[in-house]
Amino acid sequence: MEFDRFDNAIYTAEEIVAQLKASPEWDEFTAKFDMESAPNKTLLSMLFDEKLGNDPDLKDYQRLLKSVLQAGGVVRVSIGQCEFETVPEPEPVVEPEVVPTDRNGRPLTPAQIAWSEYRTFSESNSMEVCRQRAKTDAGYGSFFRKQYERQTGEVADAVDNLNQRKQVSAPQAEALVAWAAEYHRTPVEKLRQLKRADTNPFGFQEWNRMFEACNAAGLI
Repeated sequence: MEFDRFDNAIYTAEEIVAQLKASPEWDEFTAKFDMESAPNKTLLSMLFDEKLGNDPDLKDYQRLLKSVLQAGGVVRVSIGQCEFETVPEPEPVVEPEVVPTDRNGRPLTPAQIAWSEYRTFSESNSMEVCRQRAKTDAGYGSFFRKQYERQTGEVADAVDNLNQRKQVSAPQAEALVAWAAEYHRTPVEKLRQLKRADTNPFGFQEWNRMFEACNAAGLI
């Protein structure tokens, strides 16, 4: 860097370019246009040579970059109309699909995944909500009926009848005695869970029926 006779700084072309690359105008320009691109570098060099003439200063460079930005990167040089390439969009990151596994780390089958969802849904909703879903979801309807039959011992022929108590004969005396004996062996907290619809949605009706029968017989 030199100084004139009035002590004004005289910068070399290289120093001016270095100042330009440290300026906000350069940051804005390179944020829009890809200066890693060889064609862009060539086009910018041509633009500087043809539009700025001899001994341009920093402001000349800055004004030119602003003009290019305002024109959307379209410029006219000796070879014709050209356009700067914009910075490429980053490739979207595709997260790998997480496949649920069992306790041994083996991927669950679609049927196992569906069964897990059905069980979670049943444990989180009332009997009425489960019954309504079973009407419209064939897969869940099959699960619902199987669980109902497993917990109550009753055959669920139609979803619409699941909330209606079936006409069954009174339990035999031996069955009542066995049920009462099991009742007395069961912890109180477990008994509370068995009698409630939210914790025993498929079996609470039968459990309460047996409780009432044993209570009426004086076994509880």
